[in-house]
Amino acid sequence: MFSFAKTAAIFAIFISASMGVAFAGSHGDPSHDHGHDFDHHSDGRHDRSLLGDDDITPDDNASPAFVVPAYTPAYVSGSRLNTILSELRADNQSMNADRARGLLTSAEYQHLRAEDARIRHEAMATANRNNGAIPATRYVALQNQAQQLQADIRRMA
Repeated sequence: MFSFAKTAAIFAIFISASMGVAFAGSHGDPSHDHGHDFDHHSDGRHDRSLLGDDDITPDDNASPAFVVPAYTPAYVSGSRLNTILSELRADNQSMNADRARGLLTSAEYQHLRAEDARIRHEAMATANRNNGAIPATRYVALQNQAQQLQADIRRMA
């Protein structure tokens, strides 16, 4: 069964691909020549008289310069935090159910809750230090801690 994060990621990919195809299709009309075949002057300038009225380029550059930022945040990392928190919510529900059925003593329950709170605090602190992102190495460590908590819940119940 897919988790919410996987389902959301697949849905986001599907939507962005669909939007990209629609956007590219709307610009593929051959009746609108956007001046890609410039006449060149002998001094290297371009004859802008052949550009259409819908050209909004304010300078004389033939092609726009695209600037790529030095740091591009990885938005996938945001879902890393969501994944950790959703796993901890599931563990929390499991702990509460086991406690309600009498499978966990009060001391075991408090120990597991403290471990859950520690992992949750560590995940949130890591995300806060990294502008909402959890680096891959830290994510693996948090995943291991969450899996250990899950194993402890099963062992104690």
